Amino acid sequence: MPCFSYQDRFRRLGREYLLQTSVNDLNRNIICSLFYGGNLLATHVLPPMGDMIGHDSAEAVHEIHRQYLSDFDSLLGLVERTVESDKPELVEKVGKTLYYRKLYDEGLELLRRAVDRFPDYPGYRSLLGRIYMALGHYSDAERELLQAVHLAPDYPDYRNLLGSAFLKSNKAVAAIGEFRKAVEANVYYHSAHYNLGLGYILNGIVKEDYELARDLAGNSDEAFGKAILFNPGYLNQDYQRGRSRLNEGRLQEAFDDLSKAARSSETTTFQNELLELYLRNVHGSGGMTEKGISDYIGRLTSIIKTNPGFADLHNEIGMAYTIMGKLITDKAIAHFREALKTNPGFAKAEKHLKLSENDLKGFEILLGAILK
Repeated sequence: MPCFSYQDRFRRLGREYLLQTSVNDLNRNIICSLFYGGNLLATHVLPPMGDMIGHDSAEAVHEIHRQYLSDFDSLLGLVERTVESDKPELVEKVGKTLYYRKLYDEGLELLRRAVDRFPDYPGYRSLLGRIYMALGHYSDAERELLQAVHLAPDYPDYRNLLGSAFLKSNKAVAAIGEFRKAVEANVYYHSAHYNLGLGYILNGIVKEDYELARDLAGNSDEAFGKAILFNPGYLNQDYQRGRSRLNEGRLQEAFDDLSKAARSSETTTFQNELLELYLRNVHGSGGMTEKGISDYIGRLTSIIKTNPGFADLHNEIGMAYTIMGKLITDKAIAHFREALKTNPGFAKAEKHLKLSENDLKGFEILLGAILK
């Protein structure tokens, strides 16, 4: 495949962004990169397209470029429309999407303004903590997550995130305390169980609490065992290597390998893409197609064939079909309205329009609840 490169500039949030999509003959991967002020903000690498050559390959790459341009422009346009929103749940969803897209500066700007308006909404603090951790600003992350826990002390996700921030700062005992509280609140919380195992190992490394370190092997075995019971995805090569090094007493190497195993297991979730589908469809940011949702469902379905017992994926497929249902209902409403424009006295069309509008309200309530 010959080398192609497409570039487009667009303005959002008072900034000029550059999107570049390129492909080269060396590895044939397609790379879409978003820049601002000369700095790379986000990049997406797509696998080779096959044996297309010449005009066909150029047009295929250009189509991918146009789709990503629409995606980023739609998302940042949605950010513009929600900056002053009085709906904290919506702003939180937009903030999550910016986080998943690694648009951290945009996420920080949105959430800081949101905190000024709703200082007691814990979801904003939690997201700020996530972004600060991604940027390596661990003290800032701790500050925001401590506030989230203060506002919602019984919410295990905030405890788990705070514990993760403490891990990054080598505060083993504090981390262990948060992970224990998280699994007390939700005994099936596999991520918190796994992080608890990491906390025990970290304590052995930094030697913060002697009593905890005495039974490091037993404590970590129990924590990792429960995590794997609830999510077998942790059982990968990094995990096996980390456990071997733990048995050999090579704690730092074990901690690094086992941390990597946890990150590898996280790649099976499509919640970030599902959330963006929801935002773009329900809140009218454009660019949604039935084919796009069908392709997404197809990717999930191919994964679930190899792991039919993966409940989370079945749940996400169900939510994707719900989004598809709303998109189809939107189109049905548009046609009923066109029918009434042509024939204002068309009783059947009027009846069908009212029924579809009622269905649409139900879809919006349902989607808002399941993706909250």
